[in-house]
Amino acid sequence: MPCGARKNLYHIATEQSEVISHLQSKYIALRSNISQKGESMDNKTIKELAVELTVEITAICDSIKGRSVFVNQLLRSCSSIGANAHEARYAQSNADFINKLEIALKECYETEYWLELFVKSELLNREIAKDLYNQCGTIRRMLIASINTAKENVK
Repeated sequence: MPCGARKNLYHIATEQSEVISHLQSKYIALRSNISQKGESMDNKTIKELAVELTVEITAICDSIKGRSVFVNQLLRSCSSIGANAHEARYAQSNADFINKLEIALKECYETEYWLELFVKSELLNREIAKDLYNQCGTIRRMLIASINTAKENVK
């Protein structure tokens, strides 16, 4: 590779890293501001929490360049959580309801996997990922509780 091309690639990588750092610090400030206002996850539905998570992950993914396969997988899995939770509300039967929630749960686990991969690939700040993991964990626990309750109601 010619020397000029290496310099150009180095410049692009450095510039991208600076943009990601800037956006991630803005994200941390935003999350801090929200928690100071006393907004909590209490009394929110799975769908509402999933929508919030998807919006946050979308904003982060918009700042990541050159990893479209990973970004697309993360966006697909996190957006599928809310879509399946929403679809469960209109289930045709209790079995269909449980199935939709179980799919949402699988997507929640997949989202956590992609977040871990992003951290290990240094595409995502560990501090931001920790907050997103916590949001996924809250959604996951709500899904598990809902699935268990639905299964008990079948008996």
